[in-house]
Amino acid sequence: MKKKRLLWLPLLAPFALLVGCGGSMKLGFSPNWYQDNTVENVLGKDETLVYEVTFRPAETDDGVRVNYGTGSYVTTLTAENYSTESETVQAYHFHSRFDISGYYERGSERGEAFDDSMESDVWFTRTSEGFRPLKSQKTVHATVPYSEQGSDEWSTPYVFTYDMNYATDVSEVEYKLDITLPEAHKRTTEGKIELDNDYSVLDNEQIVMGLRGLSLSASNTNYAFETVDPQTQQAVSVNTAAEAQTTAVSFTLGDEKVETTLDAIQFTCTYASSHSGPSRKFLYAARTDESTYRYRSVLLSFENPVMYNLGTMTYTLKKATFNG
Repeated sequence: MKKKRLLWLPLLAPFALLVGCGGSMKLGFSPNWYQDNTVENVLGKDETLVYEVTFRPAETDDGVRVNYGTGSYVTTLTAENYSTESETVQAYHFHSRFDISGYYERGSERGEAFDDSMESDVWFTRTSEGFRPLKSQKTVHATVPYSEQGSDEWSTPYVFTYDMNYATDVSEVEYKLDITLPEAHKRTTEGKIELDNDYSVLDNEQIVMGLRGLSLSASNTNYAFETVDPQTQQAVSVNTAAEAQTTAVSFTLGDEKVETTLDAIQFTCTYASSHSGPSRKFLYAARTDESTYRYRSVLLSFENPVMYNLGTMTYTLKKATFNG
């Protein structure tokens, strides 16, 4: 039997890394996820956001196509007292879960259906304490196609987890990457990555909250911060440009149906690494006056290109529940 060659790992993480150059500076973050962002009493306040995920296949392919059904992306933001050997702090806990089903095609042939998922947790301090990352964990279940035409095997599951633990001064991070499937690729990699804490540093799973904590009332503003790619074990900088626009929305806010046009801020993030891919855009509700504070700068939508031009996943907010 000929040895099979794995083709591509579809992009399951909502935020694959994008990297660019930027000046050394600390960013100012505000708790825009509260209606009153001047008071940051984090305990006892939480939120849940539910997104619908739709897939648009690429117009062209290289012999293998992927088709996804409608998926879901759910995030929760809570707070807790977080303790390490050196400190105890009030910390945010941001949890996310992504699920989608699909199948691969080659010509007129169709492979078996599969279920893919991603689940992550990240802890970080309050904005008044620098919004610095403390720890993150992530598990990904991805289904990868084979590239050989005529193969009787269509795909193989990949399962990997990684853990990130940050130094108190965010000068370094300890990482552990554990690939458990497939058996031929099973390995564990761990070590330390030095960070430039002259920058604001965000964990990769924290980026969606970091963008939300920036100024969402001004456009044409450029930001830069540093993050870590746990798969390549590299620290990378991210350039982000903000642009004001308007967008039509339709989602449920508590028990209320919201169907309107909102002022919004679109962040375009650009990365410069071998795994960067195209720039990615994230659209947040703008915080322009008191009438818009009720939307809490929520992430309204974003697009996630699937690797190697297989298509694009679009995440659209469908339900928001705020407590406090």
